[in-house]
Amino acid sequence: MSLALTSDGSAKLVTVSGEIDMSNAHLLTELVECVCHPPVPVVAVDLSAVRFFSTDGVSALLQARQAAATAGAALLLRDPAPCVTSLLATTGALAAFQLTQERTPHRPRSTIIDLVTPMRRHP
Repeated sequence: MSLALTSDGSAKLVTVSGEIDMSNAHLLTELVECVCHPPVPVVAVDLSAVRFFSTDGVSALLQARQAAATAGAALLLRDPAPCVTSLLATTGALAAFQLTQERTPHRPRSTIIDLVTPMRRHP
């Protein structure tokens, strides 16, 4: 798992990528706890680049949500990957979180065109 912290004014953004499992889920909780000092009104956790999400990740997010609430901040889950949304829904924890969808600017995909020169048939 990789964690990155950025600020947008008084709001904090924690960007998570990789795998969240029992070996590292506590790091996410600890980072959110560290940034939840008043007057932080919002802590957003970007989960769009998460490739694997375990029940330890669910526990970590619930603990992070509680830490934010205790500090008077809102915890938002931004663009959760399908594996995150699926497990949160399966465990019944999805309703505990506010989800946001960030619309990233459309980037055109690179297109590879394979040009084939037609063979001429000789009569």
